[in-house]
Amino acid sequence: MKYNLISPCTELKNHISHFWVCTWEAPLKKPNTTYYVVGSSLSEIVFAFSGNEKGAQLLFSAIQGHTHLANKYPVDEFHHLIGVAFHSYALPSFFNIPATELNEKFIPLNTFLGHEGGILNDNISKASSTKERIDILSEYFSSLLQKTKMEDPLIIKAIKVIKNSNGNSKIEALAKEFGLSQKQFNRRFKQFSGFNPKTYSRVIRFESVIKNYPTKNSLTQFAYDNGYFDQAHFNNEFKLFTGFNPKDFWNLSDDDI
Repeated sequence: MKYNLISPCTELKNHISHFWVCTWEAPLKKPNTTYYVVGSSLSEIVFAFSGNEKGAQLLFSAIQGHTHLANKYPVDEFHHLIGVAFHSYALPSFFNIPATELNEKFIPLNTFLGHEGGILNDNISKASSTKERIDILSEYFSSLLQKTKMEDPLIIKAIKVIKNSNGNSKIEALAKEFGLSQKQFNRRFKQFSGFNPKTYSRVIRFESVIKNYPTKNSLTQFAYDNGYFDQAHFNNEFKLFTGFNPKDFWNLSDDDI
């Protein structure tokens, strides 16, 4: 399996985390018929192809909402994926909907975007390279930012504070710092992150674990370092977010993915 991350242009950097491309070599592996999801603070639009060669068939496209639960979805066989991952607080900016509307959802792009989704599918399908597809997606998302949208700069700032602390911010103190009651803070936070503040913090902490784990040796010490009470707490959270215990997850070979 080959997996690459591509940074967005400057205009989109505050909304889009990254573009990504994943390819399974067709002669070496059976086509994938299941789309796996792990806990993530990001929402994604994904396009699945029969292969990565020019003219490969677009098999399906979908928008996958942010989630704190592992899940899997049956899909048409695919060998190649291209996706765009955006911060959950960008959903109101892009689509003028509360982030909560996509929490734990996996929706065909045509269903979510209607006619616009059909045009986007057609353009992505006809594109002859990954670069061209990313350019099409970048142009599309840039156009969305020109339209009227939901905004809450204060809450977006609070979301970023939690993200930058790897999920270890004190929620009550944060609400007070931003001059909001706990009830107001929770309601507005959920609209723009898709989660209540404590669940969002847990997801961000899990993402920090995924990012940093390979540099650590002791699993117990690693759990403490990342704010977990003990290894049992760490294991339970990890299984909720991935469907696996930590050792099994990191022992997955390419053939298992």
